[in-house]
Amino acid sequence: MSNPFTISNTPDHHEIETDEGTLSVWVKPLSWIQQQEALTKFVEFNFEGEDISPSLDFGGYWKYVLKECITKTEPKLSYTDLLNLKPDVGSKLAKVLPTLTDLMTSLAEDSANPLG
Repeated sequence: MSNPFTISNTPDHHEIETDEGTLSVWVKPLSWIQQQEALTKFVEFNFEGEDISPSLDFGGYWKYVLKECITKTEPKLSYTDLLNLKPDVGSKLAKVLPTLTDLMTSLAEDSANPLG
């Protein structure tokens, strides 16, 4: 029996059509704490005196999402394989993964209503 307060343990199955054939991917959502962790992989704040400047690392975000969200692929791809996808395949895969927009929207909702 699933708990209505936790994310689903059952990953969603997606079929991604590529020029090389079909890539089947099973994706699980990020939990609330994983969303917080993903943010630390994406943005780093540099403090210089009173100036604060963010440094964005899109690669760090996607590396985290690939590792945490993809539970299985057919044909079988290792994490190293996923890091070496062709750009067109990676772009199609990104459409079924949690996006930065999803993450930022969720965090904005949390900060707008910090007490729930």
